[in-house]
Amino acid sequence: MRLSTPQSAILSAVIFNALIIIALIPLALRGIAYRPRGANAVLRDNVLIYGLGGIIVPFIGIKFIDLILAALHLT
Repeated sequence: MRLSTPQSAILSAVIFNALIIIALIPLALRGIAYRPRGANAVLRDNVLIYGLGGIIVPFIGIKFIDLILAALHLT
């Protein structure tokens, strides 16, 4: 990912995880609306949204936070 330093990589990951936990709490408390659909459709949608999002978003978020930390000379 070509992060600035090992220290900024760790700090970026910790900050990202803290922000994601805060962002996901309202989502978990709200829940989802029930819609009668087939199992294949539900699985496909969940894999696309939560599976791919859970793989791609952390890389982008950690890199973005690392860029901010490097620009502010905090690491």
